[in-house]
Amino acid sequence: MTLQQFLGLLTILLASFSIVLMLLRLKPILLAMRRSRPTYRMDQIGKRLSSMVVQVFGHKRLLRNRLAGIIHLFIFSGFVILMLDIIEAIGQVVSPTFSVGVVLQAVIDLWVLLVLTGVVLAIYQRRVIRPKRYEGSDERDGETILGMISAIMIGIVIHTSFFPLVADSLYGIDEMKDGHFLGVMLSKVWIAIGLDQTIIPAIGYTIGYLMDIGIIFAFMMYLPTSKHLHVFFAVPAIFFRKMDPPGQLVSQDDSNQSLEEIKTYEDFTWKDILDLYTCTECGRCQDVCPAHAAGSPLSPKMLILNLRDAHLEQLHGNKLAMNEDWAIAGNVISAETLWSCTTCGACQEACPVFIEHVPKIVGLRASLVENGLLEERAQATLEGLIDHGNVYGKDHKLRPAWAASADYRFKDARNEKVDWLWFLGDVASFETDPGVLNSIHSVSSVLKKADLNVGLLFDSEVSSGNDALRMGEIGLFEQLENQNMASLKEANFDRILTTDPHSFNALANDYQKLGLDKPVYHYSQVFLELFNEGRLSVESPLGIRATYHDPCYIGRWNGIFEQPREVLNRCGVEVVDMPRNRGGSLCCGAGGGRMWMNESGVQERPSESRIKEALTLPGVTHFVVSCPKDMVMYTTAVASLGVEDQIKVVDISELVLMAVNANALHAAVS
Repeated sequence: MTLQQFLGLLTILLASFSIVLMLLRLKPILLAMRRSRPTYRMDQIGKRLSSMVVQVFGHKRLLRNRLAGIIHLFIFSGFVILMLDIIEAIGQVVSPTFSVGVVLQAVIDLWVLLVLTGVVLAIYQRRVIRPKRYEGSDERDGETILGMISAIMIGIVIHTSFFPLVADSLYGIDEMKDGHFLGVMLSKVWIAIGLDQTIIPAIGYTIGYLMDIGIIFAFMMYLPTSKHLHVFFAVPAIFFRKMDPPGQLVSQDDSNQSLEEIKTYEDFTWKDILDLYTCTECGRCQDVCPAHAAGSPLSPKMLILNLRDAHLEQLHGNKLAMNEDWAIAGNVISAETLWSCTTCGACQEACPVFIEHVPKIVGLRASLVENGLLEERAQATLEGLIDHGNVYGKDHKLRPAWAASADYRFKDARNEKVDWLWFLGDVASFETDPGVLNSIHSVSSVLKKADLNVGLLFDSEVSSGNDALRMGEIGLFEQLENQNMASLKEANFDRILTTDPHSFNALANDYQKLGLDKPVYHYSQVFLELFNEGRLSVESPLGIRATYHDPCYIGRWNGIFEQPREVLNRCGVEVVDMPRNRGGSLCCGAGGGRMWMNESGVQERPSESRIKEALTLPGVTHFVVSCPKDMVMYTTAVASLGVEDQIKVVDISELVLMAVNANALHAAVS
C-alpha cells in the first residue's frame, strides 16, 4: 500500500468515525429541541440573513470588546480559511498535483500566523489579564481547544513543508509551484540539514497531515462535549434570534401569543434549548449584570450553564430525582437567584450569540409564583395588584388625586375627544416621593405651556402589568391588560403619552397582541416633537452641565436614546455621558419587580454604583432621569451616599419647564 493510499483510507475512516460520533452526540440535543414548545422564528428572512452576516462575519457585537473581539476574529477567520487547507490536503491525497493555487496557499499561511497570534493573545488574556467575566467558565476546556487549534496550525506548516520533499520521491512530481511560504522556508531547513535524502520526509509529511486533518476530525468529535459547541449552533442561534421589538417578551407570530410557566425542560421553547448549547462562556453577560455586580447570586452566564449541565444530565439518564412536583426553579436554579434579576436586558444586549435570558427567567419565576415561593413584600405587591389594580395596594379611586393640584385641567378621555391620552402608571399616580411629585407637576406645566390637548383615564386606569408579568404573574398581567384594553377602547384619543418607561414598554409591546393600534410615546419624544413644531421654545437657556441616565425600558429595550439628549441640548444643557450609556447603561435596580423586594445580601446597590459613576464626571452637577422609578432609586442613593451637595437628581421635565418658562422659580437648578 502506498502512502497516498494509506492516507486516503485513513482519511475516510477518520471522517466516517468522527462524523458518526459527532452526530450521535448531537442527536439527544436535537431531539430535545424537537420535544420542546414551538416558537415561530422564520419571519423577516432577509433581515435575519443580513443580521447573521453582520454578526457572524463582521463580529459586530464581539468587537465591542476590542481585544477579545480581535482575538476571536483572528481565530474564527482562520477556521474559514482552514476550509481551503482541508480541500487542498485531502485533494492532494486523491491527486498529488492538486492545488488551490499559489495565491490561496499564501493566504492559508498568512492566516496560520494570524490564528497563532490570536491563540497567544487568548492565552495572555486568560492567564495574565484574567477578566472577572471568566469566573465560573471551564478554563481547561478553553485551553484544550486553544491547544488543538495551535496543533492544527502547526500541522499545516509541517505538512506543507514536507510535501515538496515527498512530491518527487513518492509521487514522481519534479517541480510544482508552492505558495506556502511558511512551508517553503521550513522545507529549506530540512534540505539544509540533509533530511531530504532520508525517510524522514515521508514520516514528517504523514505526521503533519495527521496533525492537520486528523486533529480537525478529533475536534469534530470533541465539540459536542465542549463549550465550543457554539461552532455548530452560533450561526442558527443568531439567525433564529428574536426579531420582534426587544421589549416584547413573546413573539407576536407565536401561535399561543403568551408567555408560559417553565417548570420542566419540556416547557422551554426549542430556541431556549438551542440557547443553552450556544453559550460560549465568554461572560460578557455576567460582566454587565447589575445584580451580579451588586453581589447577588445571579450570574446570567452561570444561569445558562447550570441549566445546560442539568439538561445534559437528564439527557444522559439522570432524571434529577424528578417526580410530578419537581421543577427547575428551586432545584436547578435557586429562587434567590431568579428573584435577583432586574430584567434590565443588559445580558441579552451584550451576548454575541443572542441568547435570550430574560424570558427564561420570567418563565421560571412563574413556576415560583405558582408554588408560592416569593418573599412577603413581593407577595404583598401582587396582592395589591389583584385587589386594587396598583402595586401600592391603594384604593384605585385615589389614582387621579394628584391631578387636583396640577395647574393643567385634564380632560376625561372617557367622555370627550383628546389628542393625547396620558397613561401615568402606578409610581407617578401613587408615589409620595417629592421628586416624583415634582416631576409629574412639571410635565403638567409643560403640557399647559405647549397648549396640548391631553386627557386621562382617571380611575379607569390600572397598572400596565409590566412588573406583574416580569415577576412571573402571567395570569394577573393578562387580567390587568384586559382591563386597560377595555378602558382604552372606550376612550377617544389619537396618541398615548407615558412618563413611565415600564408602562411605555407594556403598552408599546406587550399590548399589541390584543390589538392596541394607537402609537405610544415617551414624554421625552413628545417634548422633542413640541420643540420641533415650535409649540415649545427656550426662553432661558440653563447653561448647566449634566449627565443623563438611560432607563432600561425605553433605552435598551426600545431604542430611545437620542431624543432625551436632544431635548436637554435644546434647553441649554451640556450633556456628559457616563462611561456606561445608551445600550450599555447600568440598571437602577428597580426593574422586574425588584423595587418591591428586599435587598438582603446586596453589597452595593446598582443605584449607588451609578451615582458614583456620575460623580467621576468633571463639572457635572445634575443627574437627569426620565423615569419615576429612577427618581426614587437615585434620590435615595444620593441621600444614602451623603452626596446631596455634589449632585442633584432632576427629572427631564423639570429642566424643560425651567428652560421654556423664564418665570418658573423651580428647585431643579437652584
